[in-house]
Amino acid sequence: MISGCGGSSNSTGSATSRLSTSVSVLPTTEPTTSASPALRAQETAKLSQSNKSEGSDSDLDQRFGDSVRNYIRDSWGTWAKGDAIGQCLIANVETMTKESKEGVIEHGIEEAFDKLTGKHLGSLSAAWDLCESGTAADAVPSNNGSSKSEGSDADAVPSNNGSPKEPEPTASVPTHAPVVNFESTTVNKPFSADLETQFRDAIDKTFDEYTEKAGISAAVYKDGYLWRYAKGDASSSAPMTVGTPNLIRSSSKSFTAGLALKQIDDGLYSLSDTLGTVLSSNDAYKALNKSVINPAVTIEELLTMTSGIQQIEEYNDDYDALQVSLNWEPVDLLQLVTIDFKTPGSYNYSNTNTMLLGIIAEHAGGQNLNKLYKTELFDPLGIVALLLPRDGAPENTARPHGEGWGGTGFGDILESSYLQEEWYLATGRTTWNAAGIITTPENMAKWAYELFSDDGSALSLKARATLLESFTGPLIQIGAVNQQYGYHSTKREIALSNMTISAYGHPGSGGGYISDFYYSPELDLSLSILVNSHKEARTREEAQGAVTHSGLNEIAWQLFDAYATQ
Repeated sequence: MISGCGGSSNSTGSATSRLSTSVSVLPTTEPTTSASPALRAQETAKLSQSNKSEGSDSDLDQRFGDSVRNYIRDSWGTWAKGDAIGQCLIANVETMTKESKEGVIEHGIEEAFDKLTGKHLGSLSAAWDLCESGTAADAVPSNNGSSKSEGSDADAVPSNNGSPKEPEPTASVPTHAPVVNFESTTVNKPFSADLETQFRDAIDKTFDEYTEKAGISAAVYKDGYLWRYAKGDASSSAPMTVGTPNLIRSSSKSFTAGLALKQIDDGLYSLSDTLGTVLSSNDAYKALNKSVINPAVTIEELLTMTSGIQQIEEYNDDYDALQVSLNWEPVDLLQLVTIDFKTPGSYNYSNTNTMLLGIIAEHAGGQNLNKLYKTELFDPLGIVALLLPRDGAPENTARPHGEGWGGTGFGDILESSYLQEEWYLATGRTTWNAAGIITTPENMAKWAYELFSDDGSALSLKARATLLESFTGPLIQIGAVNQQYGYHSTKREIALSNMTISAYGHPGSGGGYISDFYYSPELDLSLSILVNSHKEARTREEAQGAVTHSGLNEIAWQLFDAYATQ
């Protein structure tokens, strides 16, 4: 049986993101996206009207305005668009909930995104997106690298604090996040010309034989050395490139493991702590059905998929509603678990384990998972990655390919989905940290090295030893091969021409993508392979001509073997 992990071809959605004109990325959520333009307009109007009715308070609005103006002066003084966006937020104050305004007053504008949740985060996000998107089209680079409005100060409208500002924006919220540069600025050495030729030939030989395919992208990494390669199509109008971002599906789980081990290392909780203990003060957890979410399971049981907590129920009314929810929160996913938990101890792959670990990380870290990933993992390691649905899918994200809806055959899944361009947001709302990372093979190969190698810096020596000692269970089939499952990571043996190596990683597939990444300690080498196609095949006959995990495993064997025998 050939199965996928980390989502299915029916998981769907798209998203937007807030990016400042500087390099930093602000926290994001997408409150105005839904299944269709008509439904989106209806839901947005309902949210706006609700916010106006409950959030109108002249004294609070005045304090909000004063707070925003102070924030512009103290924090955005060198940002050319800061005054325009701040004044726009003040002008749209009636669209925000009371709690969102109080959050800005207490914490500041950017900081409020990490403190607010649910519809209150949604109302602030909607106002921000309106203001940011309206000023983005008029911003041009200045000579000193900052942004300013095109035209003279005479054309600008004076703000309340005396500085010029741009006219209040009226543009609608964009449907995609801006394009993000996923390529590292670090200069790496190339491998030998002969070895790189072997790498390229290994991919060409295997990938060219497939008849149902779109594009492929790969990277091989060793500290200080990098090889990248891509071919095929990212979409009907763009080729796959080494910088094209892809959805990596369940390979996303490895980031949750890395963050959990760092938090354990910091003493925030321990492997033996129970779910009920760690989340005892979490109000959202208190409301969960304890017949399906077992409070007695440990952090370690969640990491090893032995908690007995079952998978979320898909493709029902509640699932469909969550895909287009304007007030999405991570805990909403746990409401989709309806089957009573089993006795802990036996391996049972379930995204619910990963989602619970994500909620624990947010609770212990005091910030949303996107912020924690960025500050604890991505930025320190020089990795560029995004997490749906709070981050948006960049417009150049490789499109998912597979069997279309309604028997349309192999092709771009978005074209046959009723959600169309909003596919990414919906799939992010129903998979989150279990399968919602968007990045490139270069970043995944580097992540594998930083996570598993003795020379990596993702974890302390103690935390890495804990991870590498977690592979104690029996062999299970995942990623089309028998492997051991540790802390949200896999381990397998690979017999090369002249030696046998171990390979650590985590496969991901479903919903139009396949991801495999590997690290070999014997070779001190990591690699990542991503394709933007996937077929729900149950037999070898059904898989004929389609890219599968088996095909990517064959490519990985050739890449490792070429390096080992050079």
